[in-house]
Amino acid sequence: MKLTLKLLLLAAGMALFGWYVQRVGVAELGVALRQLGWAAPLVLLPYSVVYLVDCLGWRWTLPAKLPVGFFALLRIRWAGEAVNNVVPSAYVGGEAVKVYLLGQRGVPAASATSAAIVSKSAQTVAQIGFIALGALALRLLAPAQPGLRPALAVIMIGGTATVGLLFWLQRRGVFRTLLAVADFVRLAPGWLRERRIGWLETDHTIGTFYREQRGRFLASVFSYLVGWLLDTVEIYLVAALLHQPLTWSQAVAIEAFTGVAKMMGMWIPGALGVQEGGLLLVGRWVGLPEPFCLVYAVIRRGRELVFVGLGGLFLYASHVDFRRLTASREA
Repeated sequence: MKLTLKLLLLAAGMALFGWYVQRVGVAELGVALRQLGWAAPLVLLPYSVVYLVDCLGWRWTLPAKLPVGFFALLRIRWAGEAVNNVVPSAYVGGEAVKVYLLGQRGVPAASATSAAIVSKSAQTVAQIGFIALGALALRLLAPAQPGLRPALAVIMIGGTATVGLLFWLQRRGVFRTLLAVADFVRLAPGWLRERRIGWLETDHTIGTFYREQRGRFLASVFSYLVGWLLDTVEIYLVAALLHQPLTWSQAVAIEAFTGVAKMMGMWIPGALGVQEGGLLLVGRWVGLPEPFCLVYAVIRRGRELVFVGLGGLFLYASHVDFRRLTASREA
């Protein structure tokens, strides 16, 4: 994306987010934050556990013998997710950071890149399962909502088609397919020829993983699904601290479709404004008061800023050479 378009999308997201803050009212937001009081840091705990579980999901897709400990992996993943949440790159930028940082610690590029692709596939499968659970909860909570059934059908069909495409590409060879397209359009720059062997090796590593490590893939899917389910604890905790009644079905529906809204806004840094809009819409559908939804949206955004900040510190401490990283992304 061109820089001008990125800046325009960021400005639009900031304006939309500002409108949401203005709608809830700065004074009312301040009252809610004061109501949290000393317990405010507790809001960070559920997502910290989610980060641990998601890191385990990623670990299952890496080689069994790895020259990197779990907590070093956690810092690497944290740094990559910080980039994914800030840079509008359809989550490619953060995965490149993870591959680069693993390479610094002696993990072969083919293994690291294979894990990035397989892990993202496992995470997508788990998310589709969680969205299906959220769709069921939403249908039970808002059976008469106009247009809901076709909207849910489109989301589920689109998600299933995406998973099918991911596995088809990996079965055929992700990079083999890209190279075939490049050959078809007669696009063969020097850097593409130089990296052809490495890319085909990555395809082979992905294929070998699926053939020989199906149990590890299923364990990865399960870990990510647990992570999605644990995501609901955050809104439960905020609701309890703000004395807002909340059911498990409401929490699942909100978390599932806030994730959908975030994916739809992947080209805006942090899906700013889009995530809040999705949360507000689903909250209204499941019968939660708008002020609570908007307050939770702002609290959630504050939590994301804390995690992005910590990820940025981990990235800074890794002494990343961004010129080399940019070159590897172009590869």
